[in-house]
Amino acid sequence: MKTLLNKISRLFSQGRPNREHFGFISIRSSAGAQPDQERIGTAARILGRAPFYQDDGGCEHEIIGAAISETGLLAYVESKTKDGGANPHGVGGRHIDVSIRIHLFSGKGSDRWVDIESYNPFFGCDVRFFEWIGNTVVLIYREKHSTFVYRFGDVWPPKHRKIEADWLIRDGQLAFIGYKEHSVRRLSFPALAPLDPLPKEEAAKLNLMPETYWK
Repeated sequence: MKTLLNKISRLFSQGRPNREHFGFISIRSSAGAQPDQERIGTAARILGRAPFYQDDGGCEHEIIGAAISETGLLAYVESKTKDGGANPHGVGGRHIDVSIRIHLFSGKGSDRWVDIESYNPFFGCDVRFFEWIGNTVVLIYREKHSTFVYRFGDVWPPKHRKIEADWLIRDGQLAFIGYKEHSVRRLSFPALAPLDPLPKEEAAKLNLMPETYWK
């Protein structure tokens, strides 16, 4: 039997460890926006399940981001967490099993998946962009230390690149800049092919200068 838990009882909620259990564990803020909860609900209905549930084995499953194409293809990110019990090397003396995976669901029973790139999935995954562009879906998320962009749908397994937390998408380009960098790096969008970097001043004239967290 699948069961629902309130948010206080969960190990994870919306891709992050529950501070009620583990205290505050931060992920640096990133450009982008929070996942669309309505879209997550639609994805759950397509899959015939709830957005969050606990299975008979005690594993918590939660859809933390979703994108649905015009042709009905579903891409989603799901966290799975389970309390593995006492462990002197675990957080607070507990071992917490965590996996966070990117899925591509065809609607014909085919569900392909890969684990996200992550320093440690226990620290969570903050989905900041998830959209289909034609037959390509692009996902951008932040984990404990880094921001990644993934492209799939038209390719499998997904292609991914490490970018920066300060980024923007405009005019067929994904522009991003790191701490104390003097140039804006760029990828074509959604193909994610490298483009020549631009000096900050030139990028600003082209409206390709991301708003920066570090001034």
